Amino acid sequence: MRISRALRAVVAGALTVCGAFAALPSADAATPASPHRAGAATAARANVTVITQVQNAMDYPAWIYIGEKDSWFGPIDAHSTRTSDIQVPWVGNSDEVSPKSIRVYKEGLTCPPGESCRAQKFHLYYVFQDYWQPNDQVKYTANGIYDYARPVSGPSTGGGDKRLIIAPDQPYM
Repeated sequence: MRISRALRAVVAGALTVCGAFAALPSADAATPASPHRAGAATAARANVTVITQVQNAMDYPAWIYIGEKDSWFGPIDAHSTRTSDIQVPWVGNSDEVSPKSIRVYKEGLTCPPGESCRAQKFHLYYVFQDYWQPNDQVKYTANGIYDYARPVSGPSTGGGDKRLIIAPDQPYM
């Protein structure tokens, strides 16, 4: 009887490791879509971060460009909050930062010499979810270089619904 139980445990363990008894992912889990590691995305599940509120802490209106969707969100008036539903995109290298990230802009005026002043958007930083971080870290970079990205201050790990706070020097959650 002991040999039979031990044999069953070994077989069940082997089948679990091979994926035959792997549990189905939860409904709220999502897999990052990135070509960096084919097959790795199916082995590890990650939590998607969704920005449900955007708070503008600046003295200027702000805009958000959502690269993955090629769409704009805004304006977010100075010192105000707007409800949103923006999924933070997965980025795994510098080539993906600009086309996929959320880009944050402040609105201001440009007054070239000899011309009338006109409204313009000034780029502040890129925001994305780091594909390689096991804790679902949201990061930002001002220069678009993946290797220089830093974690967004505040509760920016673990996925789920978050508030993005826009400040001139860096974002907060």
